[in-house]
Amino acid sequence: MAHVTVDLNEADLLARMKNFEDHLVERKIISDEKDWKKTAVAFANSVPVGVPAVLYIGVKDSGEIETPRKDLDEAQKRFNSRMQKVYPRIPYVPKIISENGRQALAIIILGSELRPHFAGLSYVRRGSESVPASEGQFAELIAHRNSKAALLLQWKGKNVTVFIRTEDSEIPWPHTTVLVDCNQFYVTLQKVPHEPASSFPLSRVEINFDNLRGILQLEILDANRNPWNVELELQVRQVVGYTMTHEGQLLLRHLLMRGKIEVLRQFMGEISLDVQNKQMEIAVRSGIVLSQQEGKLQTTYYTVNPGFWPVLKRVLPELLK
Repeated sequence: MAHVTVDLNEADLLARMKNFEDHLVERKIISDEKDWKKTAVAFANSVPVGVPAVLYIGVKDSGEIETPRKDLDEAQKRFNSRMQKVYPRIPYVPKIISENGRQALAIIILGSELRPHFAGLSYVRRGSESVPASEGQFAELIAHRNSKAALLLQWKGKNVTVFIRTEDSEIPWPHTTVLVDCNQFYVTLQKVPHEPASSFPLSRVEINFDNLRGILQLEILDANRNPWNVELELQVRQVVGYTMTHEGQLLLRHLLMRGKIEVLRQFMGEISLDVQNKQMEIAVRSGIVLSQQEGKLQTTYYTVNPGFWPVLKRVLPELLK
């Protein structure tokens, strides 16, 4: 399980336990065991990336720790066992909290950048056996939901014809070029054996067929933008496409057009300041947007992180279609 750092102390956890349930808090008594995994997966899939949510085990709907005292050691073992069936795995931090001599288990789960998570393993065939899918196999299964990625994956490990297209030329790659891998975001190609592979966003790849050689043909557009930072595009698609709402995407587009906007000013009349603040908080936490003070009055402005500017300009129109 990946290492998770959270700054919720026992006082914070007790205060949350007493509050009304919301999208960041769920309370379950020990006998509600069947819902533990479902709640953890829902938190990881729905909470903004990096924001902590808490599942309380051994706590009633009223916010009171249940009595008589329960075996929390055993409850934690059962929780751990159930979480082994979640894929991809969800990092979490278990903490024992105490109030008036009674104890409960608080499971802290962060909004996950690896979403979507599923409350059961995915299985593949290996020879005559059905075995749990590895991380790579799972990513490949997800990629099959994208028709372009699904077709490319049929040529994984095989030779393909590749042309790099610019405005005034078409440059062929060697006939030894192999399609190494593909997911829903980018394809990886190896031009020459024993040399590092190159990755290209699927938005820059056009698919054709080389009838002369009888193999798939890929035409890579706009070569002067290579190498493309695939990790940045993956991050933008994850945060902007899955974590942020449609309103958040509209706000980002507005910020791209304006360049910078004062933090306390409402960007768009149809989107409330409260929604704006929540969406911008997600963008700032992920590093896509910067919050900086300027001028003698130290006024705080939102600006797009320059490193993400070209990626946002390309990806945002796709997401807003």
